[in-house]
Amino acid sequence: MKRSVLFFTAILIAIHSVVNAQEDLSQRPGTFEILSRTDYTTADCGFSKAEVSANLEKIKEVVAVVMQNPVLSDIKGFNGRARIYTMSMTCKRNEWYGVPSRISFEFSSFFFSKEGKVVFNSIEPPEWSLYINDLIPGWADSHNTKYGYFTAPLKKETKDYGIDVYDKECWVIYDPERPPYWIPVTVGEALAAAKEELYNNSDAVALQYVKPMFEQEYAAIPESDHNKPAYFGGGLSRVSSTPGYGEQDSIFPAIMRVNPEYLDRSLPRSEIQFIWFRSVQNKQYMKQRLDECREYSKKGSGSGCDLGRFELSFGMTDIRNLAPLIGN
Repeated sequence: MKRSVLFFTAILIAIHSVVNAQEDLSQRPGTFEILSRTDYTTADCGFSKAEVSANLEKIKEVVAVVMQNPVLSDIKGFNGRARIYTMSMTCKRNEWYGVPSRISFEFSSFFFSKEGKVVFNSIEPPEWSLYINDLIPGWADSHNTKYGYFTAPLKKETKDYGIDVYDKECWVIYDPERPPYWIPVTVGEALAAAKEELYNNSDAVALQYVKPMFEQEYAAIPESDHNKPAYFGGGLSRVSSTPGYGEQDSIFPAIMRVNPEYLDRSLPRSEIQFIWFRSVQNKQYMKQRLDECREYSKKGSGSGCDLGRFELSFGMTDIRNLAPLIGN
């Protein structure tokens, strides 16, 4: 009898292993959830509980729009999650307005555990982020943090009403009926900020070498250029009155700052006034990346290719669907 029980148990284990081996996890239905979190702003940001609560409802609207994407509307092969992060440094900028946040869409792919159970990756899974009310994108390089100067790529295209793209992959969703969201920093402003930063250097030895170099560079820029838009290039000050040098005419990015006039302060601070994210629209390139990921996964490596499927499918329809979310 004991042998019969052991034999029967072995048969069940073998059947279970065969079923698992045959199951295609890429077709296994998944779930989606917004991870519970209501403390995505810090107390020193000054937003009330009512404002954060109202903003959370706006975030849910953003998530619902992104989930119209075919990979998220019919989830297979992974569990999807939206995690909300605070933007504590952003909220403290005096010229800004509105509750800032980052929405991280996580793609937790299914896989078999050592015990043969179907589990999903919940530890730092691949993710794609969208940022709300953060008017200096992460793809913009800082020029002067004190004055909020940053650089923006020269290659800009308005793809649709309220939709701009920089360098073909850095996207901004905004209200085009308002003043520009960014305005150029002038050469004079950028030079003054650079001078202040250099001259406040506590290293007296370094300053005695830096100061003459800066003054020579400053004198070489004509006074007539001081009201021109500034570009991130040139010498010690990293300020130029032109975007090019020598035979290269478009190598220096523009130095910009947030335009306070863009923000509509008559709207509740819970409203969405600005969105940015990255999305490569070269679908041939994204398909190649997805294929490479799948080949890599066949070798038992990687953390799934569901993010790649999403990035490939995320196109202009998805981007246009975000535009009506901007408060007006």
